[in-house]
Amino acid sequence: QFQAKKLDAHAYRQKILQERKQGGFASSAGDLVIDSEDLHDVDVTKSPGYRREKHMDKQRKRENMKSRRESSTSSSSASSSPSEAEDSSKSSFSQCTFNMANILMGVGMLGLPNVFKSAGWIGGTCVTIGFCLVTWKTSYYLGRALNGDPRPVHLFDGSDLTIKRMRKPVSSFPEIAREAFGDNGCICLSAVLYFELFSCLSIFFVSLGDHLHALFPNISQAKHMTIVAGILTLPSALLRTPKLLSYLSMVGTFATVAVVSSVVASALYMFFTVGDSAGVEKEDYALYSSSGLPLAMGIVAYCFSGHAIVPSIYNSMQRPHEFERMIDLTYGVVLSACLFVAVSGYYMFGDDVDDQITISLEKRAGEGNLAMDCLTWLMILTACSKFTLTMFPLALGFEEMLTNILPSDLAMELVDSVVKIVLIFLALAVAIWFPSFSFLCSLVGLICTVIVSVIFPALANLRLFGPSLPLSEKLFGWVLVVGGTFVAVVGTIATVDADI
Repeated sequence: QFQAKKLDAHAYRQKILQERKQGGFASSAGDLVIDSEDLHDVDVTKSPGYRREKHMDKQRKRENMKSRRESSTSSSSASSSPSEAEDSSKSSFSQCTFNMANILMGVGMLGLPNVFKSAGWIGGTCVTIGFCLVTWKTSYYLGRALNGDPRPVHLFDGSDLTIKRMRKPVSSFPEIAREAFGDNGCICLSAVLYFELFSCLSIFFVSLGDHLHALFPNISQAKHMTIVAGILTLPSALLRTPKLLSYLSMVGTFATVAVVSSVVASALYMFFTVGDSAGVEKEDYALYSSSGLPLAMGIVAYCFSGHAIVPSIYNSMQRPHEFERMIDLTYGVVLSACLFVAVSGYYMFGDDVDDQITISLEKRAGEGNLAMDCLTWLMILTACSKFTLTMFPLALGFEEMLTNILPSDLAMELVDSVVKIVLIFLALAVAIWFPSFSFLCSLVGLICTVIVSVIFPALANLRLFGPSLPLSEKLFGWVLVVGGTFVAVVGTIATVDADI
């Protein structure tokens, strides 16, 4: 006899019962039992319940094999400690460092020379280094909240079993919000994250329009964005999983390396051939400009908007107690790359630098420069892949809200496609209305990144571990909360009022 244990697909079970009334019966345990002779024309493998059971069987076999290997290893080597056993499915220290750096060094890096254009040499350097240090510290806060203790995570490497955590560890951003602020706090944080994702769609549209306009100047930026929106509608609406598109994410890594290398190499070439002025009049360099600080802060904040992914990086580590050392190395690399791009771009173009440094390089290279054309197309492909990948979690959020009121999977798929199409054209409308890359990046940085990457981690650290924190740590936390709120409110107002 073939026994199918409590298949989830109720309709499929009823179909079998109706088609095979003879020879099948329900056991007293509630399991469906069907004679194998009556199943010669029924494909049971199409049942979701059957697939889940097969998947669970494979998972149990893997877990049993893994436990047997671990037990044999521990018996053969008595000197090995439990903390030395590592999960091969987890990421190594170098892989986590690479993933974190790849998240931080995104499209926002293209606007860093504009930071120095807005705030000057001194203002741009101070804003970049200052915000890097702040987000580096708040990354510590998130790691310790995930670990369930305000002390450094390297103390919990398993060597000292007397150290106990103050709270139970958590595994996600919403869990931190729920532990610290309850369900309402979790809802508010999710709303900010979804708003950030939607804003990123508009930023990608603007970036695509700028780069395509640099290649084809006869067509306006708005028309380029509209054409791209039409092209992206089909794959975004039809594909139900970003698995295939995720392979394009490696293009973003290659594009980041190419941009940093191209900008630094071009600056070095100009320095040794032209001189310290790079052919730019000294009047086109600003030492300090307070009026451009709000815009500069927003752009830099957008560049360091990777805190939402910190829990995923932390949970993927083979040795989570090395989290803070990984953060130290990552922020050192990212800060160096950001300063290289910002200083080199502003040195080459001064106050004439565009919102995106690649646009300035393309204009200077002129037509027929194969290397710059390839770099520009690479940025276009990167923006397209990031756009589609960003669309999926945003659409999934709306899909989860509508799950309880949709009657079938077909209705869910139709609604999912409609939601994606609506989001695409809403993001296009925002991009056409505000076609400034630096303006959108600054607004997203000031409104979303300051909340997610500065205010929330500091405030959650105070709420979760306040009584056990030293006075200096409490004061610094409140400085981040109050200062972040001031920067977000005043900076947003000043940026909106500015004539960009």
